[in-house]
Amino acid sequence: MRTRTFILCLLALCLSTIRGYASGLGDFRVNARFLTDRMAFELHLNSNQYNDLYEINYDFLCNIGPYVSGIAVADTRAMDAYYRYLDERNDDLRWVLSQAEYVRFIDIEYFFHPIYAINNVCYLRVYKIYPNRTHFYFGPPRHYLTYRGGHCRSHFGGVSYYRRNYPARYHHPVYSRPCRISPQMRPHDFAGPRPGNRPPQKPNWKPAPRPDRRPVSVGKPNYRPPHNPHKAPGFKPQERPTRRPEVSPDKMRPKQIREKSNMKEKERKSLSKRL
Repeated sequence: MRTRTFILCLLALCLSTIRGYASGLGDFRVNARFLTDRMAFELHLNSNQYNDLYEINYDFLCNIGPYVSGIAVADTRAMDAYYRYLDERNDDLRWVLSQAEYVRFIDIEYFFHPIYAINNVCYLRVYKIYPNRTHFYFGPPRHYLTYRGGHCRSHFGGVSYYRRNYPARYHHPVYSRPCRISPQMRPHDFAGPRPGNRPPQKPNWKPAPRPDRRPVSVGKPNYRPPHNPHKAPGFKPQERPTRRPEVSPDKMRPKQIREKSNMKEKERKSLSKRL
């Protein structure tokens, strides 16, 4: 009986440990290493940057782990937590990446916006670009198996650990422009707002009027052209009465011209006799 109880307790401990290292996105360490490996490959980072970047990505994935299910359904509380940790992660990277590297980092969507959701499931964007999850360009980070979040902001009163160590390790200009995700980009990350989380509408907002006719689209199914009563089956146009046009004097026949000239000649002779 004691053996059975011990086995059950050990199993519960293993499950809780696994839950601490995995989420709906998968294993934290594997995802953090894969994302860091591709960032180091595309941004041409050195070994110090590679190790620091792994810590930053690992802390970010650990922090959003409890909110993944809420992020997938666009829960307001989970989304706020996600973007708070994402802004902290992007802010930490300012002290690790050079200014030119950070500009390239912002332009790469699957690095700057690492997570997206489809059908209420969260995924890492980098796996869409690099589907082979077993291939790595570099070896594991120096503390791949030993790092457990010791440099997270929660251990330093919300201050970036990398900012404090920046002058000692890195000697490049810090990227000073805003690096936070703007509110306009949030619907883009998770396919727009869901029911119950719609943004407030403007007071004078009105829906656009519906068009009178559907636009012409060749090749699309279920297309019906605009109704034309003149082309309806059984339609017969009304016959209009034809009227013979009057003949202008310039287009009279030669016989009519001769008769008219003869009449004028007779009138002239009769007038001369009277005189």
